[in-house]
Amino acid sequence: MKRKCLAIGIILLFIVIAVNPITGISHNRDDTTPPVTTISLNPPEPDGENGWYVSNVTVILNATDNDSGVNITKYSIDEAPWENYTEPFILTKDGDGILIEYFSIDTAGNIEPVKNAILDIDRTIPLIALNYTWDGNRWRGYDIIYTAIANDEMSGMNRVEFYIDDELHEIINGSGPDYVSTYPFYYEGIYNVRGFILNPKITDDYVKFYSLLVTISVLYKDMNVPQCAYAYDNAGNWDFATILPPPLPATIVPGIFLFQNVILPNNYSGYVGRFLIKATFYNS
Repeated sequence: MKRKCLAIGIILLFIVIAVNPITGISHNRDDTTPPVTTISLNPPEPDGENGWYVSNVTVILNATDNDSGVNITKYSIDEAPWENYTEPFILTKDGDGILIEYFSIDTAGNIEPVKNAILDIDRTIPLIALNYTWDGNRWRGYDIIYTAIANDEMSGMNRVEFYIDDELHEIINGSGPDYVSTYPFYYEGIYNVRGFILNPKITDDYVKFYSLLVTISVLYKDMNVPQCAYAYDNAGNWDFATILPPPLPATIVPGIFLFQNVILPNNYSGYVGRFLIKATFYNS
């Protein structure tokens, strides 16, 4: 009977020693291996460009321990206080280099070294504004200078694409914020000129003459379609801005010209004589 009581006492003593009265973690002296925690994400890979996520990311932690079993898993986002992991959580905030740290502790008290993962998330589209100015003169022709101001505060700007009449006109790469594209507005403009003149002067840039009686008809390129520019950031997010066709600048208008100087571009077919003109001028 004494031997039986002694055996029971020894067993109880080992139970008391093996259990931490504060944490309740059982210290299995045969378990010296910490648990292993793995991380998985949804989406599993960046769904944007250049390694960026462009959507919310679900984080899943999975801990295993083959001996005493997992007691608790902890995680921290961007060095914030540690939290207990109980279920998958969602990252909803944009960030460049979001730091996820995590580890687990088994019931024997073994602590896993801290692991980490780094994510880049940019769910915000860039900001873009589009405007224009004129450049040129009535004998050389006019260019429209389109200026797009585009910014992206997270992944940064990648490029701006300019569309004229629904066709891609130019792609400008770079971080911006200013993107400038030149468009020759009058390259399809035509002056049909007929009449009597004096003192013609022809240079490499223009034809100048004094009109006695000259008729000029003008054909301009049709610009009824709004112009558009698309801004793309490095994550692949995009936005666009449109602007209505600009009004014509002050230039030669169709009509009859009497006793005044006239200047036209030096790009023409037809006849320009000392007293007579019958030619078609092209603004190109």
